This record gives sequence, C-alpha cells and structure tokens, in this order.
Amino acid sequence: MLSELTPLLKAAISFAYIGGALFVAIGLFLSFRRGRPHPLLLVCISAISFSWIEAPYDWAVYAQFPPAIPRMPSWWPLNVTWGGLPASVPPGYIAYFVLPAVMGASIGRWLNSKFQWRAPITLLIVGLIVGCLWAFVFNAILGAHLGIFYYGRVIEGLALWPGTKHQYPLYDSLAMGVQMMVFTYILGRTDSLGRTLIEVWADSKSRSLLASSFLSIAAVIVIGHAVYLSVFAPHLATKLLHLQTVGPTEQLFEGVPNQPL
Repeated sequence: MLSELTPLLKAAISFAYIGGALFVAIGLFLSFRRGRPHPLLLVCISAISFSWIEAPYDWAVYAQFPPAIPRMPSWWPLNVTWGGLPASVPPGYIAYFVLPAVMGASIGRWLNSKFQWRAPITLLIVGLIVGCLWAFVFNAILGAHLGIFYYGRVIEGLALWPGTKHQYPLYDSLAMGVQMMVFTYILGRTDSLGRTLIEVWADSKSRSLLASSFLSIAAVIVIGHAVYLSVFAPHLATKLLHLQTVGPTEQLFEGVPNQPL
C-alpha cells in the first residue's frame, strides 16, 4: 500500500509522525528541565486527546482521503470518515495544531514587546490570523488543491473553487482560526514565573506540584475538547440540515464512490 502513495502523500504522512514525535520529545525535554509539564507538552497532550473528533468532523464536511492511505482499525471511536480515518491523524494532530500555535505565540510575544500592545488581545488576534492562514495553506492548497484530500460537498457561496474536486470551504479556515486563538493564548500568556494561566489556576487549587501537574493536564484536555467541539458543532449542523449542496459529480478518487449526502 505504501508503494501506491505519491511523494506528496508520503511527505504529509511523514510530517504527521515526525512532527508529532518531535514536538512531544521537545515538550518532554523542556518539562524535565522545568520540573513540571511545559506548556508545549500540555498543548501536545490537548491536541492528541481530541484527535478522535476528526472522524466525525471529516464526515460532517465530506472530507475524503486517497484510498492508498493506511487507515485506523474499525474499532477506532466514531470512525465515520468515508473509507476510514487515516492512521496518521492522531500523531498528526500534534504537528498540525502545535506548530501554528508556537508560531502564533512567538509572533504575539514579539508584537507585545515591540509595540507594547495589550497581550491578551494581541495573542488572540494573532492566533486567529495564523490559524486561518495555516488552515488555508494546509487544507486548501496542500489538501484540496494538490490532492492530499478533497471536500465532496460545500455550502454554496462559502467556498473557493466550488463545484470542482478542488473546492474548499472557507469556514474550515475560520474553525482553525478559533482553535488557534486558544492555543496561542495558552502558550503565549504567561506570568513572571513562566506559568500559563492554566498552571496558575492549577497551583491555586493544589497542595503539591504533582497534583498541580495532573490538574493542568486535565484542564488543557477539557479546554481543547470544549473549543474543538464548539467549532465542530456548526459543521455538524450544516451536515444534518443538508446545507452542503455544492460538489463535483465525478468520483473524487477513481474507483471509490463519493460520500453520499
């Protein structure tokens, strides 16, 4: 099956596994030096924790992947991606969500130090912009335009290249932008001790560093799920209301039926 993968698909899968492993390794190293979970590791944990929602998200936005891509087994939770959820998704979520969050936090901090802007607003705005641009480059260009995956159906008037196999729903970029607002804020908003707001809260509720660490992990998982589910809900509503009516008539991948309405 791997021999059927194009160089672009191999690069995308490599990005998922290598990028995910690299960020986790860096997060673990920084956590060891710090003596408690580093914000980078917390974001990694949050990202992979809600990766199970990708399958229903794919189903709701009619995302389809090349048949050559290895898939998760049928027992994977809510594995309703058409053809099965790609096996690279869980580690890929780390690379896909953490990289733009690191970029957004770095840019936001630089803008704060250079122009003395208010940190909360700056981080949220930068996160929104970086997230939207990241999703557009990754999902619209590398994904829908170059063929890593396609969107079978989109909402009329809210997509680029509508009616073609390369169509891209712009609301997908907005969803990623909202997600990055939160992750950028988590990474970029720290106190004088380098603690995130989550860690400050966890420390105030705990009597030991170990308890605070576990509470921070639990909190970032809950926050990640809450934000992801909030941006998934509109997609699910449009799917259930049959608002995605625009799409190509030919098969997105030869020999594979398109996801039905």
